[in-house]
Order: sequence, then structure tokens, then C-alpha cells
Amino acid sequence: MTKLELISRFRSIEKVKKGGQKTVYKAVTFDGKMVALKIIGNATDQRVQQEISLVQSLSMSCVPQIIESGLVTDESVGEDALYIIEQYIDGTSLRDWINGKNIANLKFACTLLEALLSAEIELEKNNVLHRDINPNNIILGTNNTVYLIDFGLAKIIGGSSLTQTAAAHGPFTPGYAPHEQFANIKLAQDVRTDLFQIGITIYECCTGSNPFVKPNETVYQIMSRTMTMTAPLLNLPGDTKGQFAQFINMLMAKNQSQRPDTATDAMRYLNAIKSTLEMEG
Repeated sequence: MTKLELISRFRSIEKVKKGGQKTVYKAVTFDGKMVALKIIGNATDQRVQQEISLVQSLSMSCVPQIIESGLVTDESVGEDALYIIEQYIDGTSLRDWINGKNIANLKFACTLLEALLSAEIELEKNNVLHRDINPNNIILGTNNTVYLIDFGLAKIIGGSSLTQTAAAHGPFTPGYAPHEQFANIKLAQDVRTDLFQIGITIYECCTGSNPFVKPNETVYQIMSRTMTMTAPLLNLPGDTKGQFAQFINMLMAKNQSQRPDTATDAMRYLNAIKSTLEMEG
């Protein structure tokens, strides 16, 4: 199938964004169903192929489902490309929400945290690490559902790895990955790696910025800051005893042993401190 033949299967199609070798479209089928169409230029990209397989194995309401995937020939360059047709999510990325100068109050932060921990509990049951939880990969759905997207860095715990063991660094997003991830310490990566990223994400929602990322810094400077800097405690109205702030810093702990052992433990802790939180709006 050619790219033109693929596109002709839709009544309408609109480019949403393009980044690297991936182009994302919002498309409507001839029976009126809205879907997301993704075309990835490198058909041999093992991480994309792994992502497709992994997402298809999950059955989670907060993860957009893949409807179809395969290969198409891009006539303009004479090369094959991967295509993915998946569930369309009507909503706003958390990154766009933050870039809109929004700041989370305690209720928003607590609700988002609960949604992310619920998703992490399900991922943990499936032995899956997302490893790239950050505002770019979270969608605030118009149906009040929080969606987790982009499993390009995800891995099955105990499964084979696409990264060379001897590599100095594993794949990561600077400012969100803890030391065990960017240092490529494979055996140390577990649910606590994702919990670190969830903590950073909530912190950024409440302050408007990532505590480990400063303008014009290099990746190595961000890595150093992530390893050595302890973020100041949040100061949120309604956090009457400061326990929510302490919990977020617990999630962001440098030492894995200081983070909750499981997502279920983290959720249990959140539920235990709710009685101290005064949430409005």
C-alpha cells in the first residue's frame, strides 16, 4: 500500500504536528469515526515496533488503543514507512496546559497524581515501565480522563533490552529521568523509576517549571542537577500539614530506596494524607 492509498481511506485528514520522522494527523473515516493517524519515516525503528507490540498487549482505558498498524510506501522518497491508526483523544497535552501559564492548585495536583498512580498500578501489573512520563506524554481529555501516551521508551521488566548494556547512557528525557535510568543501570530500573517521573511532573504543574531544568543548560548540567539538587518543598494552599509537599519530594528522592516500593504503596500513602488536605475548586 502506498501513502496516498492509505490517506485515501479517510474522508478528511488534517496534519496536527510533525517531529523528527513522525507526522501525526487527525483523520475521519468514511463512516464518521475520528482517529489519529501516525506515519513514522523509519520503518526499521525497533523502538517503534516494540511500542506497537507493547501498547497492543495492554488493555487500559487511559492508554489510546491501536486500531491498525503496518507498512506503507512513501512515493516521494521511495522508502517504506510505518503507519499507526489509533484511538483519537480529544483533549490538551499537559505541556500545552503548562505553557498556557496555568498553575495547578492542590485539587488539580491531587486529582492528576491519583490518575497517574492508577495508571502506574495497571502498568505494574503488566510488568511494564513507561520510562518517559512527563507533561509532553500526558493528555488531559475533555471527558475528564487523563491519558498516558508515547510508549517509545517503555520496556517489559525482565524482557530484552534494545540498549547496549555497555552504553554510558540509556534513552531518557533530561529533567525527568532519575539517575538509574540515564546512567543505564538496567537492573535498578523498576516502578520507582516511573514514580520519580510522576513526582517531577506534579511538581512542574504546581510551580510552572521543572526544578532540574534551567534555560540554556546542557544535558549534562541537567543530569548533574538531577543527581545533586533537592527541589524546595512545594507550598500549596490547603496542604495544611505539608504532607502533600513531602510526598512529592519522596517520589523525587535521589535514592530509590526512599521512594515508595510500588505504585500501590504510593497510592496508599496519598489516600492516607487526604484527610489533611483542604481542596477547593
